[in-house]
Amino acid sequence: ETQLRNYYKKATGMPGRTGADLLILLERRLDNIVYRAGLAPTIWASRQLVGHGHILVNGKRLNLPSYQVRPGDVISVKEKMRKNVHIIESLESTINPPSYMRRDANDFSVSFERIPEQKEIPVPVDMQLIVEFYNRLT
Repeated sequence: ETQLRNYYKKATGMPGRTGADLLILLERRLDNIVYRAGLAPTIWASRQLVGHGHILVNGKRLNLPSYQVRPGDVISVKEKMRKNVHIIESLESTINPPSYMRRDANDFSVSFERIPEQKEIPVPVDMQLIVEFYNRLT
């Protein structure tokens, strides 16, 4: 709850619509990018992969699931984890990552090309209700 409240506060300080900015901030989290790219079968598995240090960002080990991925960042799986059956199955079963990412399944990596627009994020949620809820708390 505290993390989401902090994301809301950050989104209110950004130019533009608060709901869209909040959604984009959440979409740019490292654990979410790993999941959306198909490197992990679930968001929880993605968080675990990141937390245990099996994910590299621009070639450096990073174990912060909440890290905000920036355009141009390359996210990859550590060499020793590339033989993990769960990661291989996840890559094979995922059709295509979102348009703001470019995945190289042979290299177990994904490039975060650009910040997504709200309409590109496949989340069936009414952001206005979330904004109204957190607006009452502040």
